[in-house]
Amino acid sequence: MKKVTTIALIAGAAATIPAYFLTRKLMQKKQLAKTDSSSETPIKEVFPDHPSAEVPTSEAPAKPEAFIKTIQTEVNPVLQPTQETPAHPGLIAPNGRILYNFKDESNLIFCEETQLGKRLIQLENSINIRDIGGYTGMDGRKIKWRKVIRSEELAHLSDKDVDYFAALRLKHVFDFRNQSKSERQADRLPKTAQYHLIPIFSSADMGLDHKDFTQPGVIDEFMRHIYKIQTEDRAQCFAEVLKYLTESSEYPILYHCTNGKDRTGFMTYLILSILGVNEEVILSDYTLTNLTFDESYNLLGNIMSEELGIENYHLWEFYGVKPDWLKISMDYVNTNFGNVETYLMEKTDLREKDFKKIRDNLLAK
Repeated sequence: MKKVTTIALIAGAAATIPAYFLTRKLMQKKQLAKTDSSSETPIKEVFPDHPSAEVPTSEAPAKPEAFIKTIQTEVNPVLQPTQETPAHPGLIAPNGRILYNFKDESNLIFCEETQLGKRLIQLENSINIRDIGGYTGMDGRKIKWRKVIRSEELAHLSDKDVDYFAALRLKHVFDFRNQSKSERQADRLPKTAQYHLIPIFSSADMGLDHKDFTQPGVIDEFMRHIYKIQTEDRAQCFAEVLKYLTESSEYPILYHCTNGKDRTGFMTYLILSILGVNEEVILSDYTLTNLTFDESYNLLGNIMSEELGIENYHLWEFYGVKPDWLKISMDYVNTNFGNVETYLMEKTDLREKDFKKIRDNLLAK
């Protein structure tokens, strides 16, 4: 087995693959697509075209919306076929293995409150940045927009992307990666934001030495292990973020891991549960990461393949989320504690008064 230990702390897809490498490779592909005069189909661009917008020079603060591409229509729950030939037609790997379909109706779930036009924050160099606002919470109250953002790592942001967060007046950024990764791939942040490193996993948590990711079921087993650890043993880490949500002056905040799907997904589950969002909607929000599956696989998958000496299709399941993974956390909380509030009160130093403050801050009147 080749270089398996190099993916220690992956915790949800390519955690040790430099994000700047991803961006550089993408930009090279963009340049080739522009200059290639042949009749070949251009390479699909992962990052949406950024609308040209000069940073205002006046004293008035820029509006965040000036930096993002607005999506005019809601995504249809029925996925439409594309003209592009998939990497593996029919989800069959070269060795004949049937690949997991992260974009079928069981794994990419939309609901009435999905509202992708507001939810997806599409910057120049981003794949998976989303707002958790707009959902219906306790007493029918809606979660406020642009207060809490879930994200991938921010090392690859462009200057205009950083300007977006400056215009938003982002107050806090919470990084769930380990210290080594956070130093090698440091977040690019606006001056308004205070950075907090809250590592969720250590190398000892992973137990990767004897993992052979070329074998069917190994990645799924690994991911289930990840969710078990972060739910049962890392509640206090996530509680540190929740404490900031109790103060109305500390918004907006952003939290992230590497790809913005597993550690970030669990954090989102805790917040939405405290706010009274039902579990079906929380699962729907969680699966929206699978909108980015093709981009993550086609870029990060190929990079990981080169780094590890493993055919990229063996790494397929690192780049999406399965509802069953988050259900591991939900089932543990519901079975042992009844609800998220009791879970947090028994596992952390948070109390009911803290949950009330969070609701007061994030739920519209």
